[in-house]
Amino acid sequence: MNTALIVAAGTGRRSGLSESKILYKVNNKPLFMFSVDLFKQLGFDVVLVVSEQDFNIVQSYIDQDVKLILGGATRVESVRLGLKVVQTPYVYIHDAARPMVDKESVLKLMQALEIKDAACLFEKVTQALKHYDGKRLLTRQRDEYLLAQTPQAFLTEKIRFASLRNEEIFDDDLSLYQSFYPDDEIEIIMNEHPNPKLTFKEDFDYFKLKIEGDGMRIGHSFDLHQLVEDRPLILGGIHIEYEKGLLGHSDADVLCHAISEAMLGALALGDLGTHFPDTDPLYKDMDSTYILKKVYDMIKAQGYDVVNIDSMIYAEMPKLNPYISAMRQNISQLLNIDVEKISIKATTYEKLDAIGQGLAMAAEATLLLKKV
Repeated sequence: MNTALIVAAGTGRRSGLSESKILYKVNNKPLFMFSVDLFKQLGFDVVLVVSEQDFNIVQSYIDQDVKLILGGATRVESVRLGLKVVQTPYVYIHDAARPMVDKESVLKLMQALEIKDAACLFEKVTQALKHYDGKRLLTRQRDEYLLAQTPQAFLTEKIRFASLRNEEIFDDDLSLYQSFYPDDEIEIIMNEHPNPKLTFKEDFDYFKLKIEGDGMRIGHSFDLHQLVEDRPLILGGIHIEYEKGLLGHSDADVLCHAISEAMLGALALGDLGTHFPDTDPLYKDMDSTYILKKVYDMIKAQGYDVVNIDSMIYAEMPKLNPYISAMRQNISQLLNIDVEKISIKATTYEKLDAIGQGLAMAAEATLLLKKV
């Protein structure tokens, strides 16, 4: 009964992006797919109009039930080409550059078309409105003006009739419609939800922040290993002079393990046992700095980097303060991050529990990752 005609044939030269703006990705999802997914969830047929240069890339993202149409040299021409294949009674013409349109607004348009042949989303003018006549700035009553948005919804046969017979350039589809049907009453729907058209680089940054948040992720982990004889004591990749070492499948470096698992946890990537199982002989006696570097590569591949690491080693003996600077420097070099981002502290367990009795050692790490 309804078709969403999504216009995505523009290049977006003003965006400053290195590719077509409709291909701009947020959470690994190209811009045009935000609108496609919304309308499909609402049960709409979808006609997507794209440029020739983007056709193959766009086609790789969509299902067969989306009609993909080559656009024209102008938006007016692209809309006309799209309207030719619409088969439902009503059509909602929408710009892919407005990816934040919401379900509630579309449902209001659907209700409006039950009694009107055309409806449009609008927003109020909230800032002072001026007209410059070449010499002076003249105040205009902003309550008399509205800012039009998309989607704009129409009875298909009417907007298609107007489009196919039009030879002029209009600001939007509503202007075209009114030029052919001046006596039709348009249903005006005030949209209280953000629905900006992404045009400039800062618009895309805003959208990315809105969807992804500030890109910060917190991770935390605690690791404990038993102390035994005839094992070297390795912490932060540094050999510590002591009569005992930590027992484990790898070299049991609790500090590297805690930091590594905190990184995994920050991005919900599982735990160390999932990625480096102690049943795999490959990791037998492995240097845990290798594990740390591999996990760091994983978070980098997800587009994140370390803001800072705060860690604590729990050990009754030996005294670790003389080694802390070397541990910080080593982890800094391993991860290629500033040593000032790395905090390592040490404390005892005041003779309590297995740690306090010298039977075990533990480390705890909390860290912050940021999307880059």
